[in-house]
Order: sequence, then structure tokens, then C-alpha cells
Amino acid sequence: MAAGAEKGATPLVKIEIRRLRNGAVLRVEPEQPGDEAEEYVYQETDSAEIEAFADFLRLLLDHYGPTTSRYSPKRIHIVVEPGDKYEPPANHEIMKG
Repeated sequence: MAAGAEKGATPLVKIEIRRLRNGAVLRVEPEQPGDEAEEYVYQETDSAEIEAFADFLRLLLDHYGPTTSRYSPKRIHIVVEPGDKYEPPANHEIMKG
């Protein structure tokens, strides 16, 4: 019996992530033969590369990750935060949104 194929186990999901020049494509192979593969594309910009990839990871987690809640003993939380050694410039301008 293949790994992950134990009786009552969740079926394995085969995914492929292809890196592109300005983003990535996530391809999810179908569980049933003859079904269409799913593809998700994320495109980054110069100013939002980190946020775009975090959104991509959230999509992956929401669709294919373990089901958890706020009451679960452990759960995955994807957060974008500054580096521990990052110091903003002394005269940085407030960015308008």
C-alpha cells in the first residue's frame, strides 16, 4: 500500500509549482482519472512580491491544507512581517494608499 493510502486516510494530492519570471503557477492533478487538472496563477509586482506570495500560500492552505479552527491545538497562520534586522530609513515618507 502506498504512503498515505492507509484505510480511511485522506487521499494524496499531487501538486506542481512552476516558477515564472513574474510569479508562479500551481497545478493540482485531479484525484479521479479523466477529471481536469486545476491551475492557479499568482503574479507578483515589484512592490508587492512578498504579499503576492503570501496570498498564494493562503490559497494553497485554504484549498488543500488541513482543516483547523481557532480552537485547534495547532494551526497554520501565514503572516507577512518585517525582517528581524530591518530598520526603516530615518527619513522615510509615509506611503499613501
